[in-house]
This record gives sequence, C-alpha cells and structure tokens, in this order.
Amino acid sequence: MPRADICFAPKDAELREDVHRLGVLVGEVIREQGGDALFAAVEGDRRAAIARREGDAHCEQLLVQRTRDVPPAEARDLVRAFSLWFEMVNMAEKVHRIRRRRQYFNEGLMQPGGLAEAIHQLKQRGFDLADVRRLMLKMWIEPVFTAHPTESTRRTILRKQQKIAQLLLSRLGLSPNAAETRTIWERVRAEITSGWQTAENSRERLTVAEEREHVLFFIGEILYQIIPVFYEEVEAALVEHFGPEARHVELPEIIRVGSWVGGDMDGNPDVHAKTIRETLARHQQIVVNRYFLECQALAEALSQSASRVNVSPALLERIERYSILLPTARSAAPARHDRMPYRMFLAQIMERLRATYDGRANHYESAQEFLDDLNVIAQSLLENKGEHAGYFRVRRLIRRVRTFGFHLATLDIRQNASAHRAVIGQGLAEAQWNTLTSEQRTQRLRRALERDEGPSNALDASGKRSLWVFEAIAHCRHRYGHEAIGPYVVSAAQ
Repeated sequence: MPRADICFAPKDAELREDVHRLGVLVGEVIREQGGDALFAAVEGDRRAAIARREGDAHCEQLLVQRTRDVPPAEARDLVRAFSLWFEMVNMAEKVHRIRRRRQYFNEGLMQPGGLAEAIHQLKQRGFDLADVRRLMLKMWIEPVFTAHPTESTRRTILRKQQKIAQLLLSRLGLSPNAAETRTIWERVRAEITSGWQTAENSRERLTVAEEREHVLFFIGEILYQIIPVFYEEVEAALVEHFGPEARHVELPEIIRVGSWVGGDMDGNPDVHAKTIRETLARHQQIVVNRYFLECQALAEALSQSASRVNVSPALLERIERYSILLPTARSAAPARHDRMPYRMFLAQIMERLRATYDGRANHYESAQEFLDDLNVIAQSLLENKGEHAGYFRVRRLIRRVRTFGFHLATLDIRQNASAHRAVIGQGLAEAQWNTLTSEQRTQRLRRALERDEGPSNALDASGKRSLWVFEAIAHCRHRYGHEAIGPYVVSAAQ
C-alpha cells in the first residue's frame, strides 16, 4: 500500500522507510486475513482516491461507483483496512518525532519548540530563575477529555497499538539487517494481525462506562507515566541555563487533568447523579491502584537495612504509630523486613491504600495524608545519604500524587439551560416560566433568593434527578477532594 510519489525531506528519510515497511506489512496482513479480493478492493479504492485528489474527473466517478452499494461485511473490512493503514502511518510519525528528539539531544542541540528552547528564550528576554518560577506559579495547563463514542477503542486494541509503538522504538539504532531487527518486525506483524482479528468495540452503542474506560486508559496509563518526566525536563533546562542553584528550586504543579466523560448530561439521559458517583469512584480506584503498585515497587527498591544506614526519627515514629493503627500491616511484611525500615513503612502505607480502595477503616482521609507519608520517606533519604539510593523514585511518586490526588482527573459537569429552566419553573410553580423574558426570570429568581424561598411545588422525576446531581457533587467533593469536581458548565445559556 505504500505510495512511491510521496516526498519526504532528507531529515525524514527514516520516516519514509518506516511508512514503506509498515505499509508492506499492512498489505500482507490484509491479503492473508481478508483474501486477494479484499486486497484488490483496497488497492483499487486507494488508487482511485489518489487520482481523484489529484484532479482526475474520471476517477472521481469511478470512486463513487466503487464505494456504492458495497455489502456491509465487505464495507466493514474496507473501513478496517484503511483505518489500520492510517493508524500505522500515524504510529510511524510519532516514533519519528521521538527519533528526531533523540537526534537533537545527541547532537547537543535544542529542539525547536521544545522546553529547553522556551527556557532559553525566557533567559534571553531577561528573566532570572525567580522570574521563571513566578511565571510558572501563574500557569495552568489542563487537557480536558471529552466523550467521543465513535473514537472509543477498546483497551485491548489500545494496548496492541502501544506495544507496536514500543517495538518500533526498540529498533532505533539497530542495523536494518540485524537478526534482532527482523525479530522485532515479526513481532510487529503479530500485533497487527491479532489486532485485525480483534473487534474494535464490543458493541455498536457504547455505554458511559465504556467511554469512561477509554479515557481512563490515556489518563491512568499514559499521562500518569509521563507527568514526572515533564517536570524533570523543565528542571534540567533550568539547570542548563541558570546553573546548579536551579536544582534547589521547587517547581509548582502547572498541569492538571480534566474530563467530561461521566459528567456531561447535555443531551445524554444516560448521564446523571449515579454516573457522576460511579465515575469518580472509578477515578479513585484507578489512581489508588497505581499508587499501590508504585509503593510495591518502591518497597523492593528501598532495601536499606537499619544496621547499614540510619533513618529519620520521624520515620521511626510513624512506623511505631502505624503499628498500632494498622496491626495487619505487620503480618503482611515478612519478619526479615523488621530491620528494613523503609520496607516496613511502605507495607503500612500499602495497607492504608488498600483500606482507601476498599473504603475500610484507617483509610487515607485525603491525598495530603498520603503525601505526608511519602514526604517523610523522602526527607529521611535526604538526611541519611539516600539521594542516590531511591530518592529519585520517591520524588516521582510525590509529583504524581501532587498532580492526580485521589481524584485522578477533575470531572466537569455539563447540562443544558433548558433542563434548568424546566426544574426552576416547576419548583416556583411558574407554569409559563419559559415564556417569560430574561429580565422577568432574573427578577423572580432574585426575589426567591432574597427570601430564601424553597420549592413551592412538588418536582417530577426529572426535577428530582436534577437535584440529585447537586447532592452527588457535594458528596463527591467531600469524599474525593475539592478538585474532584470542576466547573458546572451550562450550555445554551441566554
């Protein structure tokens, strides 16, 4: 399926080779899995589409004829074939961006548009280190995920795509003719083939829960991993341009994550108070589980023995306090860990995380409590020659907790103004509420607020569901923290 007439700049020659190789693989998979007829149909449609784009009027009519009245099963495979091809081209481009980024670093150059160049430009404009930190204190970056049911791909497929990207990255720097390279391409083909044999979605109409899981893959498995790396790159750029003193500057959090999935009620009757509660409960499950697994890995890494190195009195005091609070944590840690204080403390932390996940007694009341425990470990390491014996990994976890809390992503709530008007009209017993002018409605609402006037009319089921949403918001803010709920967006307001 590769095109010979596509032009690449010399710096993108390796991208061209990747696109060509992946195109060949996709074509082989389509022929093997769908047969010669499907392969011929894909190639015919592809050539007709290219000729149409280049202005061939005959091919425009030909493409219409080729794609008209195609049987559903064949149309499904045609769409899947072209989708697969574009996925692989996009994958090659992403890998090439990483390749180019590494090339800049290897050559000691700043990547255009990169963080290092941004810091460099600030310094050129007269900013000092304190100025940059003050600037960061004013920054707020919040990518917000919205529901796109037609784009929701099941996690199985997403993980296969992730695996293909990892395989393509693993071959960078290897000889094209090396046996290891050939093995990597075989593994790429296996992932593409098994992906072809896997349904992209489990059903035609996705549930809110399925849309939520799609978004949580990117938040919980991608952003969770890269957040600390972002700040580390900023720190490295600051040290490069402002000297060693930049190492001691504590960077503020400038990135938060938001989502509409599970909170966007506008035009979707499947989203309501229950989905808001379920969504935020799922957010907490995801992030607490990630923290638990990371603490488990830290316990393996922080194997320091009390006979070899000291720990801080604060750490010992907290271990003692938790021994009373969490008696089950001692049984969870082998006796041989008694002289490994960090492991003992992390076992206690993990027990509190389990309780938080399950909603049991002795759970963490807030992410700040969890953060306080991690800070005790970090400070103990710094005070006892542990800066290069685990502090880096603890610091990464601290950065994640400061970013994701126990809520993972802030859930924005959205509802159409007409739904609010209907509820207010019912509650105030104003049958003609929707016919009133904006000024009349405003005056009536002001009087109601001044008199602390409650509903004078019984609400129907729709009205009660609207009030339950606000009860759910209050409950979730109390349980998961203030940042669990974001703005309440009113669409079609007048």
